Amino acid sequence: MKWWQCPPRRYHFELCREFLEGKKKERILSMEMDRLCAFLKKHYLFCNLVGISIFLFFFELGNRGFENKDVSRYAEMSREMIQTGNWMTTGYHDTIYLSKPPMLMWLIAIFSSIGHQVTPFTARIPSALAGLTGVLMTYYFVQRFFHRRTAFIAAVILATTQKYFWHCRIIRTDMIFAVCITLALYFFYLGYKQKQRYYVGFYFSLVITFLTKGPLGILFVMSIIAAFLVCRKDLNAFKRMKWRWGFGLFILPIGIFCLILCVKIGLEPLVATLKREFLTRVNDPISHSEPFYYYFVKIWSDFLPWSLFIPFVVVYAFKRWRDGDELGIFMFCWIVVIFVFLCAAKAKSSRYMLPLYPAISILMARIIDDTLAGKIVKPLWVRLFAYWIIRIMAALAALLLVVGPSYLWNYSWIGVILSLVVFMTGFKMFLSLRQRYKLIHMSLVICIFTIILGWGMFIHGLTRYYENESLGAKLTFTLEKELGGLHAYDIREFHIENSFRDAINLNLNVSVPLIKNIHDLKIFLDTTEYHPLCIIEKHTFENVKNTIMDNTLSTLDVHTKEYQVTLVFKRNQQKIY
Repeated sequence: MKWWQCPPRRYHFELCREFLEGKKKERILSMEMDRLCAFLKKHYLFCNLVGISIFLFFFELGNRGFENKDVSRYAEMSREMIQTGNWMTTGYHDTIYLSKPPMLMWLIAIFSSIGHQVTPFTARIPSALAGLTGVLMTYYFVQRFFHRRTAFIAAVILATTQKYFWHCRIIRTDMIFAVCITLALYFFYLGYKQKQRYYVGFYFSLVITFLTKGPLGILFVMSIIAAFLVCRKDLNAFKRMKWRWGFGLFILPIGIFCLILCVKIGLEPLVATLKREFLTRVNDPISHSEPFYYYFVKIWSDFLPWSLFIPFVVVYAFKRWRDGDELGIFMFCWIVVIFVFLCAAKAKSSRYMLPLYPAISILMARIIDDTLAGKIVKPLWVRLFAYWIIRIMAALAALLLVVGPSYLWNYSWIGVILSLVVFMTGFKMFLSLRQRYKLIHMSLVICIFTIILGWGMFIHGLTRYYENESLGAKLTFTLEKELGGLHAYDIREFHIENSFRDAINLNLNVSVPLIKNIHDLKIFLDTTEYHPLCIIEKHTFENVKNTIMDNTLSTLDVHTKEYQVTLVFKRNQQKIY
């Protein structure tokens, strides 16, 4: 009822009721705001961590093309998966690809199905989300046993480590694989120490691990658990791991997947792939063959900028193990088992160390937080060196902060926003980490602040550098603007390497057929039924141009610093706008 329809007394009653309802809404809104403020005040470190991680892993994530620092074959297999509708067996250029299980391709295809095209952003989202999950779960795990500040430092160290940060932004299986191993170990320890319901997460993580890179991750996880329980003299804990849940959550789905795969391709190819990938490649690698000391050298560069703490982490972990610290023993077994296995295997790559980084980050955070709190860290020289490492890193960071803002200001307007956001984040971290305004706390804040700023500068600079270096994007632009678009020509490829062929298919969002010999190429170019266009690498074209060229054909070069191709085509007679 409107106010003009009310009698006088009813009108005053309606006014009072509306006034009271308005007051009630204001009171409810005020209560909700107070509740939100209380939550943010209680979990401010977690909120800061979420903001930092989103910035590190998603800032300009899709602004680089497929050719740059990525394994584009995973994106190409996802594109074929969407187009063919076959989600069980992954195809790659008309062949069945069995070297890796399909989890990464499934995730890319799911995110890309929204726009019906695999883009650099949708192809990198799975790795970025996996990295974000690993960082947030590290915070959750550590704060269950230690102070939130320790959890925050451990998560920030993990997020800003060079190898972890970079693999969150590229198209590879390694980040999902490493995070699933990490989650499985976290959930096992939580189930072992606290509530057995965490074993559900343990078995679910093993399923994702298997579907990402096969049984190798399960071998890692079970070996670490066995070593830990042997050290604790508690092998009976295996009986408490809810194996009936394991059958339902792990054995059953994996068995169904393998059964469907055997029906589609047969048992023999599957067994041959398992033998090749997990036995032959370890003992007699086709690639990635390195000496036994390879990881002792690579870990210093891969764990930058926190590498100086690594020797003290080893000493601290050994000391925790000797003192009977249960979590210290678990982390010690985690590091030793994986590191020994990696060193013993002949196939080596620095990205294989990714599952080690959460354990190293947690131990490193315990050293740093004990140093910040003024606790006695044994041996005492570990604390002394930790003090000096933080101060040295802060001094180097201060020098970089002199250069950083001017670089960003001149480079792009995004630098101004980036500087303000990181400055406010750094100031908030200082407020949360300070304790009697000690210099060591400020030094750590400067280090974290500068590392975040530095990674932002690096990504922005890399993006700007590669803006004009994506040959797939240049090729698409040339076809659309200068040759009338895809609909105007029948496109083929000739002698194109797979990585570049993937980039072409992904940018054009079509499967471009490959011509394999000169005879078929001449037949294709000589046709009069359609307008042929063939993409040929520049050096290959120079070798065959005398054989294939005639007066009816035209050429157009498309090139970047790394790639050069020639487009051979018959000019479409329709007017091009």
